[in-house]
Amino acid sequence: MNISQLNEAHGISGWIEFVAGKGDLPMIKITSGKAKALISIHAGQVLSYQPGNEAEDVMFLSEKAYYQDGKAIKGGVPICWPWFGPDPEGKGRPGHGFVRNRPWNVIATEATGNGDIKITLGLVDTEETLAIWPHSFELTQEILVGDSLNLALITRNTGNEPFPITQAFHTYFKVGDIAQVKVLGLEDYDYIDKVNNSTQKKQVGAVSIDSEVDRIYLDVGNTMIIDDIA
Repeated sequence: MNISQLNEAHGISGWIEFVAGKGDLPMIKITSGKAKALISIHAGQVLSYQPGNEAEDVMFLSEKAYYQDGKAIKGGVPICWPWFGPDPEGKGRPGHGFVRNRPWNVIATEATGNGDIKITLGLVDTEETLAIWPHSFELTQEILVGDSLNLALITRNTGNEPFPITQAFHTYFKVGDIAQVKVLGLEDYDYIDKVNNSTQKKQVGAVSIDSEVDRIYLDVGNTMIIDDIA
């Protein structure tokens, strides 16, 4: 669908508008009393989220981000699927999978009774994806924009054989002074330190950033807080 067709089929006046973004990629612009957001249909990716009580966007989007087919957009909430990290089979396929660099489909849009906006995007297997990853699937992302941003990723196996997946919302958060930021909620958890030869260590106190950090925390809880005083 082009922009006009998307607005006719899924736009909601005063709430949801489809626009041509950078690189002429179709974007979903959301404006409500609770928040503003921008979602790229390419990659199914939230690029911007600003709650009504915040003076600035809480997402980071690189000025060097690519906006073109076959490229991942650096910022917001890229989706890693059906694997996180390098190709698990060592076949030279893209890191973090293939859904973050191709167009998704708009399935539904809704302005809920409490003022939240719900966007549902989807992706299914094609000849191209089957050549990369030989499995039939139906992938759905539900995006709820309100006082908070809630994302859900739902995988349905539409084939006859089981398949393994790993996945992530690989979120870029905008912060003030990184030297003053702390991440709470990971205290006493074990982690793999990828900067130090993937050595396993235990987190002592809150996470602070004073040098390069690349870690995988293991068996963590559901709640973490970015404490940004700047």
